[in-house]
Amino acid sequence: MAAIVTKINDLVNTEVLSDLVNTGLEGEITLAPLAAVDASLVGQAGDTVKLPKYAYIGDAEDVAEGEAVDITKLCAVSESVTVKKAGKGIEITDEAALSGYGDPIGEGANQLRRAIAQKVDGDCYDALCGIGGAMTVGDGTDELTADFVADALVKFGQELGGDKVLLIAPKQLAALRKDDGYIMPCDMGAKVMADGTVGSIHGCQVVISDRIAAEDGVFTNFIVKAGALAIFLKRDTNVETDRNIVNKTTVITADKHYAAYLADESKAVKLTTAEA
Repeated sequence: MAAIVTKINDLVNTEVLSDLVNTGLEGEITLAPLAAVDASLVGQAGDTVKLPKYAYIGDAEDVAEGEAVDITKLCAVSESVTVKKAGKGIEITDEAALSGYGDPIGEGANQLRRAIAQKVDGDCYDALCGIGGAMTVGDGTDELTADFVADALVKFGQELGGDKVLLIAPKQLAALRKDDGYIMPCDMGAKVMADGTVGSIHGCQVVISDRIAAEDGVFTNFIVKAGALAIFLKRDTNVETDRNIVNKTTVITADKHYAAYLADESKAVKLTTAEA
């Protein structure tokens, strides 16, 4: 009876790797629950697409008795977004795959999944930075407090209700938690919208993110409702492998073709706050 030998091809299975990378990928994108995911671009020609969105009409104004209410035209505008490709790869020796510590192949798949997720997440944050002045509060001179959040929520107008997320830096948590209105996660009673949720304030689920970092003593925070962002997929995450027969290594790459953009500016508020 011939000996059963484990070969490198038995360990590096492209189909299995693809499943490992794709499974849970969306869950690792912090802002994915707040974004509408559209796969209508899959199979379509071209790398640039015009995406529609409504321009914000601006805040309401005081109206004196007998005076006319200001009438503003509701405008639908389009934004040209170029589909990008995000990719990452690793190279594993046969020795590592066959006898390395733990599960090198599985760990490699996990790392690739995280790398792609972090890139998409970063592009979503970049899209939020494009929020215009009409939905921006603060000039960087006041710290983030519960009162600051309450004032910022007014920007939503009559759409103030509904689930929303407040993105903050770890340093900013202390000031919010000391407020009497801060609700701990165990007492929230609402479904958590995003990973990293540490409580709620004034109806906003507070999410800590290392991407919120101070620049020149100023933080840029965001209050985001579902549907504010959109992620258009041109091609979902693709995993491929190739052999280097000279060095006896296996190269594994993962890439994703997509476009992330601010789909509805009226569903997101940018807060410019001071570092403590």
